[in-house]
Amino acid sequence: MPMLMLKCKTCGEVFPGIYVPEGSTVDFTANATTSDTSHTCSRKHSNEYVTVDYMDWS
Repeated sequence: MPMLMLKCKTCGEVFPGIYVPEGSTVDFTANATTSDTSHTCSRKHSNEYVTVDYMDWS
């Protein structure tokens, strides 16, 4: 299952954004990355993210 990672815009920590089920389409990934745009890293920095912020580290 591929994982799309995010990088904290405040401290640079890389953390899991979303898991994408195997065989998912580009449309699924685009919808998944725009449905919940606010994420918080382990250091409690909360940032808004857009589709291009997600990195595929699978």
